[in-house]
Amino acid sequence: MTKENAKARDDTASPPTFRASIPGPPIGKGRPRASTRGGFVRLYTPPTTAEWEGRAAVVLRDLWAGQAPLEGPVSVGILALFPRPQRMVWKRKPMPREPFCKKPDLDNVCKAILDSAEKGGIIRDDKQVWSIDCIALYCAGDESPRVEVRIGW
Repeated sequence: MTKENAKARDDTASPPTFRASIPGPPIGKGRPRASTRGGFVRLYTPPTTAEWEGRAAVVLRDLWAGQAPLEGPVSVGILALFPRPQRMVWKRKPMPREPFCKKPDLDNVCKAILDSAEKGGIIRDDKQVWSIDCIALYCAGDESPRVEVRIGW
């Protein structure tokens, strides 16, 4: 490596990232449903999944501010914060975040978020993702349910 190339390549700089917070409880990608109409089979996404993906895509699109979709490999970080069940709400004890190990499965939550990022125009296709870091937790006592997304390129 020459001196000029060493100066042009700055390994200490952090890669550019896009961060967004999608309000509301996370939802997992539902299984495709099938119906027949006129003798033809029609596959569709369940309405609750389609509605959540649509709302998330609008939030992501507004924050992306009309930029062109990302090209090339991207890494994605997802923090899904689910509402605390009543059995985990206390008045006198602190309520820290705790692991969420119930339905919806974390992989389905990741699928719904990646589809929303695609519909929101942030990435061209979800096959661009080379790294995913997903975490599912119950909210702390003073937090509201949401999904925090970080996309780096």
